[in-house]
Amino acid sequence: MSWDVFIMRFPSEAGAIDEIPDDWDPPSLGTGRDVRGVLAKVLPGIEYAPNGWGDYEGPGFSISTPVNEADDVPVAGVSLFIHGDSEAAVPAALAVADALKARAFETGAGDFLAADSARSAWDAWRAYRDRVLDERGP
Repeated sequence: MSWDVFIMRFPSEAGAIDEIPDDWDPPSLGTGRDVRGVLAKVLPGIEYAPNGWGDYEGPGFSISTPVNEADDVPVAGVSLFIHGDSEAAVPAALAVADALKARAFETGAGDFLAADSARSAWDAWRAYRDRVLDERGP
């Protein structure tokens, strides 16, 4: 089970996803080469498979991210699928968004992440994950 965070150049005036117009066209984060380069700087040691999936191992967490666009093709958004239990995942996700000059949106609560709210979103996701896994049993 992963904490899913989507990074795009969402409109800065939008306080919630439902405030984004239906006809909104997200600006590019850069080309595939550019985005992979930014991820390599923010997540040192990220490794890409031939199919474009990047895997990063952080302290107590991991991030998988598909960036399979060709080197010269624009990328509209980046998905981060975060696994693990370390709160170090929170600043890593925010650092990726900052480096891409974009905003992060997490699917658990359905909110944009900001420095002052990201930790509580992470804690809520972990509580949900633990509850679901406990219900499944061994």
